Amino acid sequence: MKKTGLNRNFWRDNVWHLTNLPALIFIVLFIFFWGYAEDQRNRLYLQEQRNEVLAQASVMRAELEHTVNANLQLVKGLVSVIASEPDMGQVRFSFLSRALFDDSGQLRVLAGAPNLKVKMIYPYVGNESVIGLNYYENEQQRDAALRARDSNELILAGPVDLVQGGRGFIGRYPVFINHFTGEKTFWGIVSAVIDADKLYEHSGLLSESLELDIALKGHDGLGDAGRIFYGDPAIEDRNPVRVNVTLPHGSWTMLVTPPKGWANAAPSIWQLRSVLLSAFLIILLPLVFTAHLIRLRSHQNKELEAREQQLELLHERLRVALSASAIGVWEVNLRTGENVWDDRTNQLFGHEDCIYIRTAKDWEDALHPEDRMRARREFEVAIATKGHLNSQFRIITPNGEVRHLHSRCSYYHPEGGDPKMVGVNWDVTEEVQMKNALVNAKKLAEGQNEELKAAHQQIEHLAMHDELTGLPNRRLLDQHLRVMQEKARPGSGLAILSVDLDRFKQINDTLGHRAGDATLCHFAGALRANAPKQGFIGRVGGDEFVIVMECDGNLNELAKLAERIIEAANQPLNFEGQVCRFGASVGIACTPDNEVEYTKLLVRSDIALYRAKQDGRNCYSFFTDELQTSIIQSRELADEILRGIEQQQFIPYYQPQFDAHSLKIIGVEALARWNHPTKGVLSPYEFMDAARDLNVMDKLDHLVLQRVLDDMAHWRASGVEVPNASVNVSSSRLEDEGLIDTLSQFKFQPGQITFELVETIFLDESKKIVDENLARIQDMGIDIDIDDFGTGHASIVGLLRLHPKRLKIDRQFVAPLTESAEQRRLIKSIIDMGKSLNIEVLAEGVEKEDQVRILRLLGCDAFQGYLFGRPMPADAIMRFVKDHEAMAEQRKIASL
Repeated sequence: MKKTGLNRNFWRDNVWHLTNLPALIFIVLFIFFWGYAEDQRNRLYLQEQRNEVLAQASVMRAELEHTVNANLQLVKGLVSVIASEPDMGQVRFSFLSRALFDDSGQLRVLAGAPNLKVKMIYPYVGNESVIGLNYYENEQQRDAALRARDSNELILAGPVDLVQGGRGFIGRYPVFINHFTGEKTFWGIVSAVIDADKLYEHSGLLSESLELDIALKGHDGLGDAGRIFYGDPAIEDRNPVRVNVTLPHGSWTMLVTPPKGWANAAPSIWQLRSVLLSAFLIILLPLVFTAHLIRLRSHQNKELEAREQQLELLHERLRVALSASAIGVWEVNLRTGENVWDDRTNQLFGHEDCIYIRTAKDWEDALHPEDRMRARREFEVAIATKGHLNSQFRIITPNGEVRHLHSRCSYYHPEGGDPKMVGVNWDVTEEVQMKNALVNAKKLAEGQNEELKAAHQQIEHLAMHDELTGLPNRRLLDQHLRVMQEKARPGSGLAILSVDLDRFKQINDTLGHRAGDATLCHFAGALRANAPKQGFIGRVGGDEFVIVMECDGNLNELAKLAERIIEAANQPLNFEGQVCRFGASVGIACTPDNEVEYTKLLVRSDIALYRAKQDGRNCYSFFTDELQTSIIQSRELADEILRGIEQQQFIPYYQPQFDAHSLKIIGVEALARWNHPTKGVLSPYEFMDAARDLNVMDKLDHLVLQRVLDDMAHWRASGVEVPNASVNVSSSRLEDEGLIDTLSQFKFQPGQITFELVETIFLDESKKIVDENLARIQDMGIDIDIDDFGTGHASIVGLLRLHPKRLKIDRQFVAPLTESAEQRRLIKSIIDMGKSLNIEVLAEGVEKEDQVRILRLLGCDAFQGYLFGRPMPADAIMRFVKDHEAMAEQRKIASL
């Protein structure tokens, strides 16, 4: 019986798999059979396609072999004649070759090369460039020529690019002269050039009716070992038909496929599929239907068993739930007074002996004396009303422990039985204790509430005020502006004064932060003394203050307030015996009729403060629409400069530099230009000041230097040699500690690059890092020029310490040279000083021939100016250098 039960369970659990197993086996076998049948049909169809392509390719193969061999056989007779007439000349060679050309439409050129140097050619017209071709020196044709000589056999090479233009196959015949002694002497080679395109056309490869993709493989007759020289190289990946083309002393491989590749499926494949699908359905459908009937019967049996299991499961769940919840179940027979307690109820009342039959006295004796009367009364009411009981009471266990129990019960009177009260008990001692603790905690929290409020007020004050001066901070300012904006009424206005201390940083740096703190506190007191009583005074930054006050449009009152603030700031502060002197700049913005949002008004006062600082500090400025427009334009220009740097819109323009005597180009100066996308090419005067304010001069110098090196490499690759390029270097870049590491990333030759330093960099009082960078720059092979010499204050000591390569005389000294003897003496002294220090001197701004004549007489070494060449882009300077060199060469030839 047990074994039978196991078999029944196995059949029930696996009924779906067992009933469908025949169908599944049939499907798997049929899929394999289907795939095998389609594969065999497609293989047969593919072989039919390849046989058809092979038949067409064989015809073209025969035509190729015939055409190539026919042309080469024509030339073989010429070789025999040359062997018998080794002294043959161009006329005799042309006479014999002409007959060969009449018999062939593919021969293009015949060449005779005694001692491997072409001396005879046919046809001569159009191929004169081939005369003198030395095979020993021509790398493309040398190997094939030497192979023909060493092997004493015809070598067919190609296709190759011909000296006279076009492509062709070259058959090279070695020619040996037979002497009467029987020895053979190498005379040279005869080359026959077969026009590649005509050969392809004659063989049918270029026919418009050709419906094949064809490629030829075996350059220089190497067969499969050679590369593809005609057709698409990718044809080898398409499983082509391969046909061997036999050549004299070599072969080609013809690769052929249909133009759209091989068809993967036979045209009649769907007929086969229809037959297979019909057979599949005829067999499968009865199998599936039979399996469905078996599963339906099994499903009905399974439902009956499930209902029996559900009843057992509900009983077990009830038992587990009562055990896990720690709830005790009890029952009272109202007629007999008998109490039935389960194990958990006995445990709740502290009884170790689990007696199931109890009396009412057992329950009453366990009740806490203070809860006994109430619990009994609630129980009696529930019995009398035949209703429900929901009560909580305390009990005392036999060991004296006090417990809080919650009890729920209901009246129950089964048909034919005694009336009963059935209920449950559970322990709520922990909940009661926790509730009492929460009540005590609440009382304690209420007692501490006042202290928390006071602490909160103090924290809020600290969060909204500056700790040093006691003034409201930026957070309270924003809150104040929001409140005033909400309360704003027509006819009332607001004014905001932004105040910033001047020279405050110097006080911090020289006298220390304690002196700075004393200055801020002193100035905060001055603001309190001068600002209106109803005004708002706040410190919103390190040395930035704000005054917010009502305004009726009286600008004179605002101006007087600003003057009082500035005057108070100008009063020196004595701190520990040290005098602290500072000033104040004030920006004023007002909106008498509340047309402007107060947050925007604060921005306007900052703009006005910025203008006051630009105007020299220690003054005040009112906001105007023109001022805002100027600030916006400056900001837009700054944004465009940053975007231009990211997009590499800054490019160098080059102005050539010339030797003063030979007028030979000795270098170029790279001048930064902005190739603006909408405004065109802009000069430095239109963006350089803004770039300095943005502190991006280092990035501009780096970008221009990179473009200069790229342009010089391009010139050199184009055959134009520019000896040197000089670039301007800002003073901030010389103070960069990472300058040398940055320059090490560039690739340049010593003497190729020159850095131009303006004399106003303070060479005599430069920082240590500047001196170190200059020394290492010169060690890297970068020369130094002093630009705008004479406009600064460099001394002889500074020049000796730096030892630049060149001094550039500023254009303002060169311009009046022809009219002013004083200027000539000044320039003469600069040139003499440069020569005494072995420093070259270059004059900038040369625009007149008279200036050139005078500068030469004064001993100037080089010129630069509009007279010789204006700044121009990279492509233009390359053409300029080429034209200049060509003109110099013409002058040299004319002088000879």
